[in-house]
Amino acid sequence: MSLPIQKIPARRGAATIVRKSQTIKIINTHGNQVVDTWAFALATSTISKNDISAPVFPNATSTSLTFYSEPSNTAAQAPEYMSMCHTRASNLKLTPTVGDVLVSQKRAPMLRLVEDTSPGVHDTLIAACDRWRYAELGVQGYHESCTDNCWDTLYALSTSLPSAHSNLVGGLKGLQAALGGRVPDPFNLFMNIPVSEGEGAKRGVSFEPPVNQPGDYVVLGALRDIVVVMSACPQDVLTINGKKPVDAHFQVV
Repeated sequence: MSLPIQKIPARRGAATIVRKSQTIKIINTHGNQVVDTWAFALATSTISKNDISAPVFPNATSTSLTFYSEPSNTAAQAPEYMSMCHTRASNLKLTPTVGDVLVSQKRAPMLRLVEDTSPGVHDTLIAACDRWRYAELGVQGYHESCTDNCWDTLYALSTSLPSAHSNLVGGLKGLQAALGGRVPDPFNLFMNIPVSEGEGAKRGVSFEPPVNQPGDYVVLGALRDIVVVMSACPQDVLTINGKKPVDAHFQVV
C-alpha cells in the first residue's frame, strides 16, 4: 500500500521508516533542488551469521594474533549507515546507476537504485553542508545546513513515533552520540558536481547548477529495515540549487 506523498520543506529535512522490500520515491518537484539523503539501519534489522554480506568475526583475545582486537571489535559495533565511500568501492563508479546497491560502512546492502527518471546526475563525493561550510563561504550568523537538518529530523522522528515503535526510540536518539557527532557523507541526489578531465592531481570538481526537470524522481528499494533521512539542501550561496532552495517530496510505497 502506498503512503501519501509527503513534503521535504525547503531548507529543512524529513525522515521516514522504510521496511525491507518497500521503496521510497524521492521527487525533485521543481527541478532545481538537491536532496541530501542518508539511510540508517534500524536496530531490528539483523544480519544472519551465515550472511557473508556482514560476517560475524570471532571475539578478541589477548593471546592470539589471529583474532580481532577488542578495540576494533568495539568500533565494529557502531550503528550501520549508508556509506558513499564504501558504495563507490563496491560499484567501482562515482555515481550509482539503476540496479546498483548502496552499502553500509560494514559493506552490507542497504538500498538498491530501482528507478531514475532524471539525467542521472547525482553526487557521492561532497560532504553535507554545515555551519563551518557557510562560515567558510562568508556567511555571518546562523544558516540552515543539511548536517543540522539530519540530526534535527532524526530527533523529531524519534519523538513522534507511536508506542508500537518504542523499541526504536532509544536507538534513534542515540545515533548522534554513537557516531561521534559526525554525520555520514550523504547520497546527494540531483547534485551536479562534475569531475574535470586530467590525471592525478590535475583532476578537480566544481559546484554547478542542476540539470533536472520538474518532477524528476529517484526510487530506492530497501534491502533491510532502515530510516531514510532527507534534507532539501539550504545552500543559497553556490549555484547547486539555482541559489533558490525549494520544497521536494517523497513517497513510501
